[in-house]
Amino acid sequence: MRSEGGIGISAPQGGYSKRIIVVDKFGKDWVLINPEIVWDDGKSTEFKEGCLSIPGFYAEVCRPDKIKVKYRDTNGKPHIDEVDGIFSRVVQHEIDHLNGVLFTDYLTTVGTAVTI
Repeated sequence: MRSEGGIGISAPQGGYSKRIIVVDKFGKDWVLINPEIVWDDGKSTEFKEGCLSIPGFYAEVCRPDKIKVKYRDTNGKPHIDEVDGIFSRVVQHEIDHLNGVLFTDYLTTVGTAVTI
């Protein structure tokens, strides 16, 4: 993830059939097992996204600004965290991977912003 300039990765991107994502949170790995978005603030922001699975392609995508994500940590302890900004976007993007969705699946025309 870091060697390719990424800030998040999902287990399926590494060839693992597990519901796990890893987010680079201030230089440390934030591991979320079985993550699930349980709330969003209903306000979306457009932002240019890229993906390690599609090198060199970027497009504007609208996603909720703030979410609550339910998950378990590496010790199995349950959490519900509220995240916003870039961390909200990365968590949403990586959970999409767990569900077999790429950010390009939201685009109707290349380069067109869409609301998720």
